[in-house]
Amino acid sequence: MLEQLGGEVGCLRLATEFYSRVAENTDLKPLFPGKSFRCATEEFSAFLIQFLDGDESRTQYRWWLSLKESHGRFQISEHQRSVWLSLMREAIHAVLESPETQQALQQFFLTASAYIVGKAEVEIDEPELKQRWEHQKTLDHIVECLIAGRDSQAMELSLQFLAKPGVFVGILARMMEMGREGLNDFVLARVMEDDKIKNHAYNGRFLIHYASGYRCLPVVQQLLRGGVNPDTLDSGGHTALYRTPSTRASSDTASVVEALVQAGATVDHSGGVIQATALHQAARFGDLFAARALIAAGANPRARDKKGLTPIDRAVSSKRRQVAEYLASI
Repeated sequence: MLEQLGGEVGCLRLATEFYSRVAENTDLKPLFPGKSFRCATEEFSAFLIQFLDGDESRTQYRWWLSLKESHGRFQISEHQRSVWLSLMREAIHAVLESPETQQALQQFFLTASAYIVGKAEVEIDEPELKQRWEHQKTLDHIVECLIAGRDSQAMELSLQFLAKPGVFVGILARMMEMGREGLNDFVLARVMEDDKIKNHAYNGRFLIHYASGYRCLPVVQQLLRGGVNPDTLDSGGHTALYRTPSTRASSDTASVVEALVQAGATVDHSGGVIQATALHQAARFGDLFAARALIAAGANPRARDKKGLTPIDRAVSSKRRQVAEYLASI
């Protein structure tokens, strides 16, 4: 099916054709308040490539594992769904010549859209799309299990995606986000079993970024022991150290910072659009544990980002009084 669609380029072409129509439609355009449809186009293309087992490097704009969760912020009416399907049908006919492929994709989107809004699904006839749709629903179910605390079921189902390492990294990241010991142990076991998993990314981030961001110290330590460079950059140009501070700060945050620094992380690495450091990020989130650990490791409290702001400036503008007072006292 990926080949019939024209490969990864064809997925992007379909997404572009579709959102060019959405941009002119008064029923659907209000659902996308941004200045452009670039992000929506990139994510939809990434979904199609991921769904059809395309090039993993072209799926990194995929933000969500679950289709239902990705659409949960929208209140989609039956009329809007009907319009969506009509525009998708136009886009499909604009990029594909094969009537069989056109029909197969239209039926798939009819089923997928029904699933998203909680309507009865139409049976998918095309064998490949039918099988892939079942896999996608399993992925959605894994997320549902994690949210509901059915960890054993989520762990068992996740093993179906071992052959799709990019997706599997996304699942492991979601497990660490939950912060539950059993899930973290499962992630650690998978990392120890498969040394190559460290080389795969989901949404532009590697496991070292997710493990650091969710303060999963045992996984961070195992990845570092396995040779992961602590200064590995994600697609945003940030290191794991930058991803460590958060609004859910704890003493584990400091331990992760210390582990990364001991492994050679560059404390004042500045990256991303505004060239901010990890200390800027700690200030932004008000993460006093991370701020103290970074200062202890030699972070510069007067470092300036692209806008000329210091970490103290970021703490003040973000109304993080404790961190602002701490940094000002140094």
